[in-house]
Order: sequence, then structure tokens, then C-alpha cells
Amino acid sequence: MTSRPIWMPLYVADYLADTRHLTTLEHGAYLLLIMEYWQKGGLPIDDRGLATICCQGGRQWSRIKPKLQAMFSGPEWRHARIDRELKKANELKLKRAVYGAKGGRISRGRNNVERFIAAHQNSSKS
Repeated sequence: MTSRPIWMPLYVADYLADTRHLTTLEHGAYLLLIMEYWQKGGLPIDDRGLATICCQGGRQWSRIKPKLQAMFSGPEWRHARIDRELKKANELKLKRAVYGAKGGRISRGRNNVERFIAAHQNSSKS
């Protein structure tokens, strides 16, 4: 599924364990970045786009960028935890759609998720 879930899990203990070294400003910027990542499935790689997401000017962004960039991987600013959580949330959304369409019934043989995917693939080819 390509649509993003409307909710984003925040595991407070994990978040604090990973971010205790950030200043208040950096916390705000980091949260804005991960929320944007959740909504869009990724971040822009240019400084102007990242600074805009963080509501920071060029000078302030250049000061906080190194700490924030360390929280992500690669030049494309990937975030493994958010990628995993997005995958789980989208799988759950798909399962709920399947079970909702089936009225909560469980079928035999192929599981409902497989049937739902196959049905959607066949209908999109038509």
C-alpha cells in the first residue's frame, strides 16, 4: 500500500535513549524530520529542504545538521527504525482492510492477505 498511516508510534524510552545528547532545539528539529519521514516515506537530501522541514535558517541549520544527520544513515537520510515501523503499520492496515472486507471471517487455504493482494492485482490489470 502506498498511503501512509495517520498515526506514528513513539516509543518514549527508545526515543530518549537515542536522543539524550540533543539540545531542545535539536529535539524539535529531529521530531519534525521523523514526522516528515513518516508522512512522505523519506526526506529530501538538499540542505534547503531539510532546513525548511526543521523551520531553521541556513546558519542555524548548518550548526545542528551534524548531530541530526548522525541519527540517519547514508547521504539520502534513511531511518531504519521508521522504515520498519512504516512497514508494520502498512501491513496492519492491509490486514484490517482484508478482514473488514471479509466481515472478520477467516478463510481456508491461502490466507486473506494473499487473497486481497491477488484480487487487487487482478482488478488493477483490468
